[in-house]
Amino acid sequence: MSKPQRQSMPKFVAKMGVVSALILATGYTFASRYHFGLDTQEVKCIGDYSLFLVDRKNRELQRGNIYAFSAQGVEPYFDEGTQMVKILRGVPGDHVRITEQGDVYVNDELVGEGLILAEDIGGAPADFAGETVLEEGSYWFMGENPYSFDSRYWGTVSEEQIIGQARPII
Repeated sequence: MSKPQRQSMPKFVAKMGVVSALILATGYTFASRYHFGLDTQEVKCIGDYSLFLVDRKNRELQRGNIYAFSAQGVEPYFDEGTQMVKILRGVPGDHVRITEQGDVYVNDELVGEGLILAEDIGGAPADFAGETVLEEGSYWFMGENPYSFDSRYWGTVSEEQIIGQARPII
């Protein structure tokens, strides 16, 4: 049996340089398109998921999909600009109606129930009742949980606020 030959140090360093460059290029390519979103809340808004992969290049908005966006008007619960992940429930042209009991309808389809957080932010459920037709560039986002702090409390999200599609991981 012959003894394995050892590589010369310069050849080994060259191979390691190529491998390192490939790893760095792959990491850079991934990071330029994707980032992770972490939900640290005790009560989750979407299923029992805590980690989401956000695709910043996928901004093709489709009702029912999950998206990340930079929130506005969400104080006192969150700082302005906080990244949120919610389900897109209403798109431009949709009719949104919130009843005094807190039922939320989009185009006469029930998409959520309850305004559990109304009193926490200084109002009564009836204060949030009303209806509107979503304007061009305005989107309605909600969580699955009645405790979700979402569009029923702070209104629509503009197209400029949307970061990209989010996919639940764990």
